[in-house]
Amino acid sequence: MVIKMVELQTIGIVKSKFTDRKHNEEIHKSESTIIINPEYEEGLYRIDESEYLQILFNFHLSEGEVYNLKGPIWDGQVKGVFASRSPIRPSGIGVTTVKLLERNGRELRVKGLDALNGTPVIDIKPYSPALDEAEQKRVTEEYIKTNPRSEINVLNRQENLNGLLLKAGELHGHYCPSLSFGVIAGNYCLRELGTQTEGMEELLAIVETNNCFTDGIQVVTGCSFGNNSLIYRDYGKTAVTMTRRQEEGLRLSLKPDVWEYLDNKYPESNELFDKVVVNRKGNDEDSRRFMELYRQISFEVLEIDFDALFKVEKVQLTVPAYAPIFDNIICSKCGESIMASRVIEKDDKKFCIPCFGSKYFELDGKGITAIE
Repeated sequence: MVIKMVELQTIGIVKSKFTDRKHNEEIHKSESTIIINPEYEEGLYRIDESEYLQILFNFHLSEGEVYNLKGPIWDGQVKGVFASRSPIRPSGIGVTTVKLLERNGRELRVKGLDALNGTPVIDIKPYSPALDEAEQKRVTEEYIKTNPRSEINVLNRQENLNGLLLKAGELHGHYCPSLSFGVIAGNYCLRELGTQTEGMEELLAIVETNNCFTDGIQVVTGCSFGNNSLIYRDYGKTAVTMTRRQEEGLRLSLKPDVWEYLDNKYPESNELFDKVVVNRKGNDEDSRRFMELYRQISFEVLEIDFDALFKVEKVQLTVPAYAPIFDNIICSKCGESIMASRVIEKDDKKFCIPCFGSKYFELDGKGITAIE
């Protein structure tokens, strides 16, 4: 069988402030312009009816570079070239979905194009939800089965605090400044430690408060009580220490004047907080306005300079051992399964704490308290 080679045409060129591949994360958040060659301008007719476009382009700076059929990618994993997004490929073709911001004649202003200045564009297609989303959803679901934190990992690498706060809101249920502080702190620690987590205790977060801040930490870092990588110290401080199981960790603590700054900048929210949350006396309108203000403040907090928010220090610490595995024991009275470390034995019988009536510890809004 004779295979006819496809001849590709350059239909335009990319104009961007980026000229090398050192800005892989920032480039996804930036705007650029696609300048279409005059002879193809008529092909843009009604393109501004599409909110998103798929751009095919040539990795022209990779020409002449020798590709590897298999090798390490950005996070150290070894993959084949067709299982990666490497720009060094046999055919050197890239594709990205972008948001169309504006058309001005034969110039398209777009956001999210990961192509460098001078990149040749070889085709443009409208992104069609009816055609693309069902298949994309299927592919995404399959990918997430083996990469459950893929979306959050991308947001972390891009330093996309806005996107991370949106994800944290899914868990937390609302937006508030403390949640934003947790998002900021978690992202900073991951970037400084140069790591991400699979929830197997390879990364530990030691939090010193059980308020909204901790939810931000859990979502962004993946450290949680359930995977034994979140450790709680009942200090009542908006602070976190993170470590990759080393004797040295990175501790971030919120600076004391941050709350005073927010109170002065947003006096109405402070008054409503006392009325709605502290005293529980606000009406429906007060609650609605309070949540609206707190949502606004939460996203504006993301724009504050990091150094104005947190004190950062390297600390020495004793890293806890990996969580032990306990057998399950059946309670002699209620018949329910109990973790062996919580079993109480008496007269050759084994009881759970409620059936035996023993003291236990409870973590609630006040912190850890002993219940007799």
